[in-house]
Amino acid sequence: MKTILVQISEPSWTMQALHLACALARNNAAQIILLRLMPVRHPSYLGSAFGNSPPTEQERHDMAEYAATAEDYGVELSIQPMQCATVLGALVDAADQLNVDAVFAHIHKSWIPYWHQFQTWDLRRQLSAAHRQLFTLDSPPQHKEYVPAIMIESSHTEASK
Repeated sequence: MKTILVQISEPSWTMQALHLACALARNNAAQIILLRLMPVRHPSYLGSAFGNSPPTEQERHDMAEYAATAEDYGVELSIQPMQCATVLGALVDAADQLNVDAVFAHIHKSWIPYWHQFQTWDLRRQLSAAHRQLFTLDSPPQHKEYVPAIMIESSHTEASK
């Protein structure tokens, strides 16, 4: 494993993913690329100055914390900005362009049933076609064990006594 891509998302998720990626990178002598996605308002803005958005003060602060975390692990870290029309498509494109071996991706939950599972499956499928691993911080689905229960009522009543 040479390069690990970590999507910058919600700060708590990103920090958790970064800790895992840093441990993996340190054990495999890999570098980490933090991917800062910049969704564009219109696809025609892709590749133009209209699609660029400078990081906010909070984002700068968070990126400094990410860099300090990687430094604590002794791992090389770089930040790569990228314009995108869709986040999942951008993750696949970035993985290809940067020739990464593993991707830490944050796939947001959806109110549409099973959409999150489909998106995860599709992203995993696209990345594995290029022999890349996908890591999400999702918990595995909890399977509740079904235990059938029946209630037996007595057929005897007071009248039959």
